[in-house]
Order: sequence, then structure tokens, then C-alpha cells
Amino acid sequence: MMEIVNNFQSGFRNGIANNGHVVYCRYGLPHLVCLPINRPDDPLLNPALTHLKAMNGYYAQQFFIHLSDSLNSENVISNLYQYATQSTVALADHSKDELIEEISLLVTTNKLLVIPLYE
Repeated sequence: MMEIVNNFQSGFRNGIANNGHVVYCRYGLPHLVCLPINRPDDPLLNPALTHLKAMNGYYAQQFFIHLSDSLNSENVISNLYQYATQSTVALADHSKDELIEEISLLVTTNKLLVIPLYE
């Protein structure tokens, strides 16, 4: 488990086998946000957080709205959106709230996973 945490850098995709972004929730706990095809093949990796899909993605929205400002890069939402959609759209093109809504919808439809990296 610790090996996975050490293989990821906050906000960056690393190598073919380790695509994804590590983000920190408001409590400072690391989470891997990745596409299902990029989920690391590690039997000890926690399952994705399914409760974030509840209430049409309300909890996913709350998760992304309240990411830690001090531990994540200031453009973490834009980076997540670009990663998830393979698009060059950025905060300059849409508001942060619009991007969070789109990312939350991707979590709700299982097109984006949020996996806790802590025990």
C-alpha cells in the first residue's frame, strides 16, 4: 500500500501503469482519482468510494469542492477535468463549479474512480 502512495506525485500522471491524480481531501488524506482503465493492478488497493455516487453525485461534488487548498495545486480541478475528459478545456473556459459538476457526473457514472490511499 505505501508503495502506491510513493509512486504517485500530487496532481501528476506517472508512467503508463500509474495514470491518475493524487488529491487530498479537506482532512489531508490522499485519494487517487483515476479512470477505470488506469486503476492500478494492486490487490491491496482500497475499493473506489461508491458513496460519492449517491444523490446524483452530490457527495462527489462536496468531495471536490472541499479539497484541501494547502495540499493540492490551485488548478487541481482543471487538471482532473483535463485528465478525465482528455480535453484541453481549462478554468479559463469554464467556471470551477461547472468543472466540478462535470467531474462529479463522471464519478456518478463510474467513468472516474476516487480511491482512498490510506488505511
